[in-house]
Amino acid sequence: MNMKKSVFSFGIILLFSAILWSCSDSSDNNLEEDLTLVQLMEVKANALSDAVLDISESEGFKIITVDDSETLKSSNDSKIEMSITLDDIKGIYDYVHAVNDEQSSIKSNSHKWFNKVGDSENFILQLPKEIAMHPSKLYENEDAEYKNDFVITTSDYNYSYSGVGFNYVLDSKIDVDTEYVGELYIAWSILLDMPIDYKSEFVFANGYSVSAEFGIGKTASYEFSLKKGDEIIYKEEVDLTSSEDDEGELEYAITLGNIKIVLNSELETYRVYRNGELEEGTLIQIVQLDQNSDEGDYGFCRKAIDVKITFANGDIIQLSDFISDDTLDLMDEIFTSMYDIKFVKHIVDKVALEVYNTNSSVDSED
Repeated sequence: MNMKKSVFSFGIILLFSAILWSCSDSSDNNLEEDLTLVQLMEVKANALSDAVLDISESEGFKIITVDDSETLKSSNDSKIEMSITLDDIKGIYDYVHAVNDEQSSIKSNSHKWFNKVGDSENFILQLPKEIAMHPSKLYENEDAEYKNDFVITTSDYNYSYSGVGFNYVLDSKIDVDTEYVGELYIAWSILLDMPIDYKSEFVFANGYSVSAEFGIGKTASYEFSLKKGDEIIYKEEVDLTSSEDDEGELEYAITLGNIKIVLNSELETYRVYRNGELEEGTLIQIVQLDQNSDEGDYGFCRKAIDVKITFANGDIIQLSDFISDDTLDLMDEIFTSMYDIKFVKHIVDKVALEVYNTNSSVDSED
């Protein structure tokens, strides 16, 4: 991957080498104390780029970025008024190519590809990875023989939609070829008067995690984050509080490791913090890159803005100086996908509905 390198790169390497040679027992934090803010920002930006690259090479990345939009765009995504809990669908279900006449009599055509093969306190789907990665193939007749090597184990599930609102919870673990790939958590709700609260998080097998949150109510907000364990590598946050005079209050922040850039509209200025301490004399400007971006696309990680920083010593940088276009493209793809994870909508939710309807049909015949 081609990376933009600033003029400070070589200096940082020399500086780190000297410090490591003379202070081999020092912690990373102590090493960073000897860096200027500009140098530290590049170190943290490089850590972000490395993390994004590691994520992009993982199986989990392939899963959350599945996009069958060309073939799925005609699918009916409207919500169905009903309530489905984990107890309604728990069990082990295998993808199969054929069912017998007795099974067919209690299943509609769209149900025929999954059979219950065992009991479980979880909702477990076992299907071929070739189909999981192309949800449009789920109900196609194919001659190819596949192995059910893609396993989705859902330990919490709730779909509830009625005239008073919508509530949804999904907590799933994913294994491919018997290897753990990651865990996905989604929780969102829509109330009758339209406040929306949404969160999704994917924890990768390599320890990284990405999450996206947004809310619409008295406060409009969003948050994107990338972590390694509990360590924040990148976070971007916006909170816009409305008021009767239509002025409102905006709070915006980007966190890059232990560097945090903050704007509060009441202060009408940006501030830079390093390890929680204010860096004096810095001037921050937000550069709008995409004039047509809507609120959901606003942000550095969505390629809508850039951050220009003028330091007290006269150095001027933009955050994108340290991060390649390829990395920004991947960040945009990752965080965009966390709003609409295709394999959940077109596989887990679809099969959950089918299992629920099948179980309801069986219960009504008993």
